[in-house]
Amino acid sequence: MEVKAVYNDLIIIGLFLFAGFMIRERCRVLQKLFIPASLIGGVVALLLGPQVLDLVPIPKTFGKYPGSMVNIVMAAISFGISLNKKSATNMLDYTPFLHSIYSMQMWVGIVLGVVIGFGWPGLFKGWGSFGVFCFEGGHGNAAAAARVFANYGINEAMSVGMLLATFGLVLAMVVGMILANWGIRKGYASYVKEVAVQPAYFYGGPQPKEKQQPIGHSVTAGFNINHLALQFMWLAISISIGRVLVNGLGLVWKGASMMPGMVQGIVGSMILWPILQKIKLDRFVDLKIIKQISGFCLEIIILTATATLKLDFLATYIVPLVLFTGIMMVLTGGMIFFVGKRTLDYEWFEKCMMAFGVCMGNSATGMALVRAVDPDNISVAPASHGLYNTIFCWKHAFPALIPIWIQTGYALPVGIGMVMCFGCLAVSFLYFGRHKIKVYGSMTGNITGE
Repeated sequence: MEVKAVYNDLIIIGLFLFAGFMIRERCRVLQKLFIPASLIGGVVALLLGPQVLDLVPIPKTFGKYPGSMVNIVMAAISFGISLNKKSATNMLDYTPFLHSIYSMQMWVGIVLGVVIGFGWPGLFKGWGSFGVFCFEGGHGNAAAAARVFANYGINEAMSVGMLLATFGLVLAMVVGMILANWGIRKGYASYVKEVAVQPAYFYGGPQPKEKQQPIGHSVTAGFNINHLALQFMWLAISISIGRVLVNGLGLVWKGASMMPGMVQGIVGSMILWPILQKIKLDRFVDLKIIKQISGFCLEIIILTATATLKLDFLATYIVPLVLFTGIMMVLTGGMIFFVGKRTLDYEWFEKCMMAFGVCMGNSATGMALVRAVDPDNISVAPASHGLYNTIFCWKHAFPALIPIWIQTGYALPVGIGMVMCFGCLAVSFLYFGRHKIKVYGSMTGNITGE
């Protein structure tokens, strides 16, 4: 794309983001469901575009942004990964528990996609893998996997991914709040007797002055280099390191040429971060700003991908997609609360609420559901999830790898998913289910056990 075209596209993206933001600010339902402004803006663009009302021309280049921006998002994931031994001891039961759910969505989703595909043969090969990319992964991972499918000429994958991720996000909040009320009535919640009512600013509108937090810090003088540019530099270096390594690997293994760009970012950042720590350059890294850059790119991904959904394809296959979503939600929720109640020790219900929000929506919905049963942020559930993401950071390569594996057959991804699923279940039941870990404190420093 030419620089001028990118400039004009960003202006249009900004306008649709504004439209989505204003609609969300005035619609309480959208706020309660935690629907992001980028998704709403993308729907507005879709409705006003040539596929529906044909009032506003949507640039053809919109379809290229998800595939490019996702490389930056994936590169940011591995930055700042560290493991605290004390917190690991306190919250480790959540890790195999959640990964068993992730792995179940992986292999069951693929198998379920094959089964449903017998009734709707027009669905592309491997579409069921979005059972993990969309629900546990959210819109970002859905876009990442769709980009790899597109390399094989499957352009409908992005539409399927965005729709399923949106279904999951809505169900995460609607069904999640039902589960929160059920658990409280049963006496499972540790801190409340009824669902906590959050303040208005929790859902939308400006934050009160006392609640506003900085999104980053200046780590060097501004006349040296712009702080945002400095952090973008580290992401660019990560992608470059990964690109050199993958290209070098391609000299001895032809299969490396099929590795998508997002793998380069993941590999590069996992190599760069410990090096920066070793040579003391991590002082110039602001992880908050890096996450903000990642978040900005994700907003663009969601908006542009939604604006370019293939409505004719979705209209044809809406029934199997809804059926798939319903079955996966029942399996996910059932497994979470069945396994969680029997293997999780301290604050098992709060951890299950976190898991349900994450496995049907994203981390933000998980946090929102925990807040409904823990308004004072006492629970270790969010920190437990952070620990899981640290230990299993390598799973973020799956959106790139699984679509590649599927092209040669289902045996490898299904087999890996089953091994991880039943292996984690064995650890959860045979160790944590029998040997309850005594908890000595949470990340907040409160005393939670003896």
